[in-house]
Amino acid sequence: MTKIIIPIKNLTLAKQRLSGVLTPSERSGLVLAMLEDLLATVSALDHSGALVVASNDAVFDIARKYGAQTVRETQAKGYNEAVILGLAEVSSERNAAILPGDIPLATSTEIAALIAPADKSAKTIRLVAARDQEGTNGLFLSAKGHIRPAFGPNSFAGYKYASQTCGIQPEILDAPGMALDIDTPADLHDLAMCTAAGATHEFLGKLRGSVTNQMIDRGAA
Repeated sequence: MTKIIIPIKNLTLAKQRLSGVLTPSERSGLVLAMLEDLLATVSALDHSGALVVASNDAVFDIARKYGAQTVRETQAKGYNEAVILGLAEVSSERNAAILPGDIPLATSTEIAALIAPADKSAKTIRLVAARDQEGTNGLFLSAKGHIRPAFGPNSFAGYKYASQTCGIQPEILDAPGMALDIDTPADLHDLAMCTAAGATHEFLGKLRGSVTNQMIDRGAA
């Protein structure tokens, strides 16, 4: 069975690249809505449970709503450090998967394919790329020590290289829903154009009355 780790950045620092179109409170609200959508999808799957690493009580409230384990960062040191903190809670008998909290369009089918259990002796690594083919929006490890967390710019190529260096040919999964992570106004525009229901779209619909194309396009231009 697979433990799913979801690191969430401190809400006061979240989504800085959206500051041109969203206020700080709106950015925090967006993060919480996206997390709710992701956990709603994850909670319906067969796995060893989700583990949310964060430093805000509002994040923990949503995590507990969906039965997720929580780990508090006493000092935020970065995304990869949060992943390492989460992995420390995963027993050596478990598979582990890491998901970002800002993929509200991820489907149950896509996540199920990523987290499908694998024997540790099989030395399995699975990857899902962000739509720019540079970032990584899903990482599965049949044993948590296969490779070190190295999320960030060009991490997808880095993970492929690290996997092959330790003798593992990574499985690359095609997951369009997971590929859209929300970092820029252009990402937010594309999300707003989707018709998927959920907490994120409900939140966007309430922003300033409604999230208009004009508002999103100002930042995407």
